[in-house]
Amino acid sequence: MVIYKTYATDKTTNVVSISWQASQTEASKARSSAKALGQKAESATVNIPTAKGPLLEWLNENVKA
Repeated sequence: MVIYKTYATDKTTNVVSISWQASQTEASKARSSAKALGQKAESATVNIPTAKGPLLEWLNENVKA
């Protein structure tokens, strides 16, 4: 499964906010929204396994509470 992770960096404070999208269209909207707020935005493609074992491994490695 492919999802998109968008990084929006505030140009004055360099604070980075992260959001997740399920499609390229949603990622584009997230970037446009961030740019409208004067932030630098970029999206990265993230491949997530769908089988139970690899998915659990990916979640344990990548999800922080």
